Amino acid sequence: MRARRFIRVILVLGTLAISAWAQSAPDFESLLHQGFALHQQQKYSEALPILQRAWKLQPHDYFANLLIGIDLVRTGEPTKAVGFLKTAAKLRPKEEFPHEYLGEAHAGLKQYAEASAAYLSAAKAAPDSSQAAVAMVDYSLARFAQISNQLRGTKKGLAAEYRLEALSHPLEDPDRSKLLKRSLELDDSNAEAWSDMALADLASGNRADAETDVRRALKLDANCLAAWLVQARLNAEAGEWNNACGRLNDVAKRSPQTLATAAVIWPQSLQPPNPVTGAAGSFFNCVREACGEDRLLAEISAKPAVKPALDIAFRDQMWEIVSLPAPQFQDRAASHKRGIAFAHLGNCEQATPLLESSLTTDSQNVETLFFLSLCHAQLAGEVEKRFRQACGENAVLHNMRGDVMLRLQGNSGAAITEYQAALAEHPGDPRTLEHLAEAQFAAGQNEAARASAQAALKTDAHRFSAQRTLAKIAMQDRDYQTALPLLRALAQRDPRDLAVKVDLATACAQTGAFSEALENLTPALKAGYPDEKGTLHYLLGTVLRDLGRKAEAEQEFAEARKLSDAYQQNARGDHDAQP
Repeated sequence: MRARRFIRVILVLGTLAISAWAQSAPDFESLLHQGFALHQQQKYSEALPILQRAWKLQPHDYFANLLIGIDLVRTGEPTKAVGFLKTAAKLRPKEEFPHEYLGEAHAGLKQYAEASAAYLSAAKAAPDSSQAAVAMVDYSLARFAQISNQLRGTKKGLAAEYRLEALSHPLEDPDRSKLLKRSLELDDSNAEAWSDMALADLASGNRADAETDVRRALKLDANCLAAWLVQARLNAEAGEWNNACGRLNDVAKRSPQTLATAAVIWPQSLQPPNPVTGAAGSFFNCVREACGEDRLLAEISAKPAVKPALDIAFRDQMWEIVSLPAPQFQDRAASHKRGIAFAHLGNCEQATPLLESSLTTDSQNVETLFFLSLCHAQLAGEVEKRFRQACGENAVLHNMRGDVMLRLQGNSGAAITEYQAALAEHPGDPRTLEHLAEAQFAAGQNEAARASAQAALKTDAHRFSAQRTLAKIAMQDRDYQTALPLLRALAQRDPRDLAVKVDLATACAQTGAFSEALENLTPALKAGYPDEKGTLHYLLGTVLRDLGRKAEAEQEFAEARKLSDAYQQNARGDHDAQP
């Protein structure tokens, strides 16, 4: 996929060589062509000094900045790449390439707010570009997987993970109720989760439990609009139409978009016996006629007479007001509130960078992570849908579907089928091969995964995901000697990748490199790497014991036992509901 990315660039290079470059210094043209030739051969380290010489001659040339930025990303220097790629993006704002690689550079630096904004800019700059679509889906789903791992590291986070999985099931699906129940067993302090449970109970005909759920939700948060909507539904089903219409009107005053969204799931036959005025009347007319959110929103939206303060608007869930730009509030807390508001309004393009910027390095803000997960999943789905409706290239569609199957749905078998279909269209594509290897490994097809990863690396030696898959296979086979050089290279490329650090520590411990194991495992655990079962603390205890630090080892063994006991207790009864 990336190999085809520069076809248009090559054509433009050829055209400019005849025209614009003919008027420039001859050294620049020859240096740029020489550097580009090495770039095409994936000799990025060799290309860089030549391209940098060209850049010094023309520091504002688009191609010089773009190629240097890409090659710096490819050689593991994203910090240096950012400036060149930003310059390229300013020079050609409607070209997707610099935005995509800028997103990759920021993601490599774990600057996810900037990465999200860059990938979104690429998609906007070239809405019909297959490369921009694939890059956006790839990033969103990779980030979704990262956040999922982060959520599983705490009890509240695991509850949010169960809730996320529940919301992916249809409203009437019994698994939705089971997963929500498990979520609330782990964390019963979330009013919106109780509202989700109430809606699921209503869908299954369990009215009594739905009423209890709503009372719990409103006790936790009297301003919860989701609970108000379920309360209106319960009132309507009981024939208490004045109360039902009152609640619907109250929701419209707080957030018209929330009411418009609710019209989609309101039963079409549940209508008041007499005509109703106001927002509630428009709501019921729209439900009856299936008019769509946009028309209803146009009828019920109104500017508030007085704009309340940000904190009050957030408390009262006045999402449209909270989402308005507030130049006087530029801190992390304001970004969090505005991001949550945009997420509730279904505007994930605006929500995602704000939510990402509100996270601290070691943040365990479960609410923020929950909405980020929803938004990254939504963005990936929207891009795939738009590209499919535009009759996009088959190979690209197969790749995007494979990514969704693998990372969003956990269906490795279906992902393999999609990636193989993509390879039938474009044999040997390294991007497809490395993702196929990942899916095959997830499906337990280790030999096939190894072959796919090696084929990807043969075409493009800088496919780090393929290297990661080979390392995982070696670790699973307990071939630590093979895994070590791969893991060390990956850790050197991204010292902040905690999963790689943990695997490297494990391989080191198994091969007797106890000091190196300690250097990698200790900071990973301190940074919050999840250890739900206590196995990593046990490993740390073993390493400390082998280093002669017995007192510290006993502390880690005690922590391992504590985590293991908690996991066993929480795991009981989970067989029917797994996130």
